Amino acid sequence: MSRESMKKRDWIIIAVALLLAGALYAVSQMSLGTQASSVVVTVDGEEVLRKPLAVAGRYEIAQADGSLNVVRVADGAVWMEEANCRDGLCIRQGRMKNGAKTIVCLPHKVVVQIEGDTPQNEHSDLDVIIQ
Repeated sequence: MSRESMKKRDWIIIAVALLLAGALYAVSQMSLGTQASSVVVTVDGEEVLRKPLAVAGRYEIAQADGSLNVVRVADGAVWMEEANCRDGLCIRQGRMKNGAKTIVCLPHKVVVQIEGDTPQNEHSDLDVIIQ
């Protein structure tokens, strides 16, 4: 096999891998047919806040041990505005506009998610249809 054909094949493999990665990223950024409508915040698995994504607001999530997270909703996005944890990674996770991302503050066990209204159809409560 010549060296030139090897280079050409390498470039083809790289191009295919990049196209596949781009397609997977695009799919992950879509909310798969759901309309984002609610911001849901849980602390240690228990829901503590549910607000419409369309309504701007600033919500303090305070815990008995002194942990504090501030969630901000504006312009159809949600983000962690403040947190008194040591690392502040939850703040650096940025704005979230669809259900493809989740904001997590591990030290405080806080999870911020966007939930959407799932499209309804006539068999929405069925798992399987057998004919």
